[in-house]
Amino acid sequence: MEELWITEGPREFERWLAERKVDPKEVERIREGLEITAQQRIGEVGGEQSPEVYFPGLTAQPWWSRSHFPWLDDLEAAAPAILEELQAIGLHDDRAVSHPTGLAEDGKWRALYLSCIGRPYAKNVAAFPRTLKTLSMIPGAADSGMTYFSTILGDTHIVPHSGFTNAMLRCHLSLVTTEGSRIRVATEQRAWEQGKAFVFDDSFEHEVWNEGQERRTVLLFDFWHPDLSGPEIEALTYMMDVWRRMFSRHFWAHQMDA
Repeated sequence: MEELWITEGPREFERWLAERKVDPKEVERIREGLEITAQQRIGEVGGEQSPEVYFPGLTAQPWWSRSHFPWLDDLEAAAPAILEELQAIGLHDDRAVSHPTGLAEDGKWRALYLSCIGRPYAKNVAAFPRTLKTLSMIPGAADSGMTYFSTILGDTHIVPHSGFTNAMLRCHLSLVTTEGSRIRVATEQRAWEQGKAFVFDDSFEHEVWNEGQERRTVLLFDFWHPDLSGPEIEALTYMMDVWRRMFSRHFWAHQMDA
């Protein structure tokens, strides 16, 4: 299945390009990235970035300054309301499932999904109207990549890994902090601060520790890389749908349809 979605990417893109009659020059970066990925050349051209799908020409930096994202202030202002919605269903609610990647000890990294590869997670969204309203004010949040409450139990290490694509950035809004929890992205480590958010590029290698005894919870969501143009985002939105269909037998699809 993995080889299929990689090799079929360029073909699906060309089909979309022909149907939509888009000027190829406007989305050349997307075409080039799909070819790089299909040819398994990310290691040659990606530098420090090692996502599964790579697009060239996008600003590459592990950590992003707040100055790029004026919406961070409103997001942080909404943190108490978001936490209230999460607490209303209970931090131990069985809708939170063990994260399926195998990057941490089973059961110690738990996720309560709001969307998956841009598709709403129907079982959970009704419980989070204020959270989703806040996210709707952020371009690309909740309708592009992953959106979920990420909880790490005490004495947990999420091993080094990289994200799906450099076409997105990732935001963490800290909701429940604990002493001894931190994240490394590339060479820099940071700790979460209660009610505060930061943005990083998860196509760089990163890992997480919670060396405390209490759980750490953040609202995690992806959004489109700010360098992308409107036509490029339209093309990637289509490709995300293609990849989601190709992953139809994967954990995500079973969970979303349950």
